[in-house]
Formats: sequence, structure tokens, C-alpha cells
Amino acid sequence: MLKRALKTVIPPRLLEYARSWRVSRSPDRAILTTILLPAFSHYGPLLWIGCRRYTKSYYAELEQRGAICWTLDIDPDAAEWGRSGQHVVGNLLKVDGLFPPRYFNAILCNGVFGFGINELADQQLAVRAMRRVIKPHGILLLGWNTDKIGDPVESGLLEPLFEHSGLPGIVARIEVEACTHVYDVFHARDDQCH
Repeated sequence: MLKRALKTVIPPRLLEYARSWRVSRSPDRAILTTILLPAFSHYGPLLWIGCRRYTKSYYAELEQRGAICWTLDIDPDAAEWGRSGQHVVGNLLKVDGLFPPRYFNAILCNGVFGFGINELADQQLAVRAMRRVIKPHGILLLGWNTDKIGDPVESGLLEPLFEHSGLPGIVARIEVEACTHVYDVFHARDDQCH
């Protein structure tokens, strides 16, 4: 009820700015920006899934180090936070119809499972669609929250399409202290796209 009352008093743009400020200072974002983005910047072309005000600076950071960054979001209003000239409005469940097969060296899917793609069946569809557009041995970063979805590794969600394994200097799973966020790193298996 308080949120609804605030929306009538505070303009939506100001609420979005306040949310972005809060999210950008969370402990999981510190790990993302200091450890993961530098590691992924060498794997372009890459696809960033899920765009918000606080993600906009990430694309330039990735590209300064050599990556070519594409963005995807289902919400047309989020296009302003996507990569200018390389943003696609579309559903992750159908990403394989939006990009060529085996196009990306890496996919960063952070805060999407449990925040829109909530059901296990939809998560399975998303994993299969992502596997179709990522190259063999390509890298998938899946960021998720323990209070939103079940553990994708324990459930076998990404098997047999992806192998849970880290990057040089980065372990396969980073559990963020002081919050429920987890980052898992996977490599696309070499077998046929499913």
C-alpha cells in the first residue's frame, strides 16, 4: 500500500532513479562490476539480457575492453537502457528466433530468472533457446536469487546443454554475502544445439 501511495506522490522517473541507485550499490553489483565484467569483456560478441538504468554503463565498460555487446529485454520501455543501435526488444524464451544460431561467445543473464522467468518450464525453454544462440564452449553467466528460484545447478536445469565451470581466476559459483544473489558460470557443451 505504501508503494502505491508513493507512486501517486513521486514521479515514476524519480522512483526508477532511486531504485537504480539502490541496486547499483548492492554487494552483488560490486562483484559484477569488479570481477565478472572485466572477465567477460574478452568474449564478444556477447548478449546482455535484461536492461535497466543501472545496467546502461556496463555495455560501455565491456566494449572498452574489446567486447561487442548486444542487449535484449522483453519490455519496450527498457529499450532506452539497452545498447544503442544493438538492442532487441524480445522474449528470452524466443531468443533463438531473434539472433542467428551460435552467434554469441557469451551471454550474461542476470536477474531474469525469478524476475519474469519464474516457472521451471519457462527456465528450461530459456536455457534451450540460449544454447541455440551461443557458440560451443561459449560462456553463460546466470545471476539468480536464492529467495526467488530453486538452485539451477542442483535441479539440473542446464544439463546436458551447459557444464558448470568457472573462468580463469573465477570459480564456477560465487555466492554473494549479505544478500541472496548467486552467480553461476557455465560453458556450452560441444554437442549439437538442442
